[in-house]
Amino acid sequence: PSNLHATPVLARFCIEQPPDRCSHLQWHSLAGKMDKYRLVEEKVIGAPGFDRSSADAKPSNASNMEDVCVVRITPQAKPRSCITTAMNILESGSNHVELRAMGKAINKAVTIAEILKRKMPLHQITTLSSCEIVNVYEPLEEGLDTVVNQHYVSCLTITLSRDLTGIDVNDIGYQPPLSINEIQPGQPVDFNTGKIVAAS
Repeated sequence: PSNLHATPVLARFCIEQPPDRCSHLQWHSLAGKMDKYRLVEEKVIGAPGFDRSSADAKPSNASNMEDVCVVRITPQAKPRSCITTAMNILESGSNHVELRAMGKAINKAVTIAEILKRKMPLHQITTLSSCEIVNVYEPLEEGLDTVVNQHYVSCLTITLSRDLTGIDVNDIGYQPPLSINEIQPGQPVDFNTGKIVAAS
């Protein structure tokens, strides 16, 4: 909107009663003052199963098999831990595992998928979407009001499957398993690139 350049509006720091949602530009005007606030709530809207409060690299505690086969990857998650969890799911009898990541963790999820595909033949379906993140901050000092920040991030789901059960090979995100020459389960893998490390 053309009125976003009006700097006097930003002086209000987008604090309202009740709290209003901040635009991206307004949020930057608050950046230097957030040491006076603490995050009390984070909501993920429009992306079921992408709750960032879930434990890193651990299957959901939900009872249905679909959720049990999910590995949620965050920026703080260790790739080796995510890979181990995904391998345990596949080796425990499940035909598929889902890697889910948001925002800055997406690159890590792609690398983890490439490593897993080099450990066993896996069909892949990749789905990209977006969701809304709403953060609620409460002030640490008297006289300040609650702040609500709204922003959007990308969401990635990579489904890896041992067979074609439930897999649509005509899906735009489908990738077949790698060739047998590219699959070397016992070889070390570069966690930055997902490629097999050549023997020295």
